[in-house]
Amino acid sequence: MNETEQLLALQALDTAIDEASNRRLRLPELQAFADARKAVTGAEAKLAKATAEIATATARIEELERLGALRTIKKERLEKQLKTVIASREAEALMHEIARLDEERSTSDDEELALIDAVEAAEAVSAKSSAQIDDGKSVAAVAGDALAGAQAAIDDEIAEFRSVRAGLTADLAESLVARYEKMRKSFGGTVITRIAAGRCGACHLDQSRATIEALRAGDGVTVECEQCGRLLAA
Repeated sequence: MNETEQLLALQALDTAIDEASNRRLRLPELQAFADARKAVTGAEAKLAKATAEIATATARIEELERLGALRTIKKERLEKQLKTVIASREAEALMHEIARLDEERSTSDDEELALIDAVEAAEAVSAKSSAQIDDGKSVAAVAGDALAGAQAAIDDEIAEFRSVRAGLTADLAESLVARYEKMRKSFGGTVITRIAAGRCGACHLDQSRATIEALRAGDGVTVECEQCGRLLAA
């Protein structure tokens, strides 16, 4: 195999490596794993929100019950006091205060009932989210194993390509390999191309008779496309 054919083979290997690397980034298993993790994260967020709502509502219920107990003590004291007063104005003031306490208690009871309902709803969300987290983690684990397997298969494929590539580059002059690597960066991967019907296989522009004759003479990798500058192969 001459240098031109070796470069063509090297380029084919590099193209295969690039394609495999791109395939690795677009594996369907990657999306499946991401979706599974997203589901877990979403369920965890719902659980955290429900837990916070339960804590806030429970703390408020406890506060209302504490205030309610104080209100009951105060009402009992006022009712006892009412039984002992004689002056109508004082009795009226006591009854007004007792009525205000009853109104506060009614409002507090309504709030507490609403908070209890909120706690029950949040507990339902919490239970559902916890189950979703467990299920999601199981799905993510399976998806992660599938992803790791798919990635490993591609990694093995790339490793094999690189092993063959190393053998090819070892047979080529270092200066030629360096030239190839530099041109590969400049030309987006296509360094060398076959000429067909007198045209460059990359830019598809006609070549001069001198270029074609140079290829026929076997000048090999020294022949470049007159238009795009890529190396030409017969």
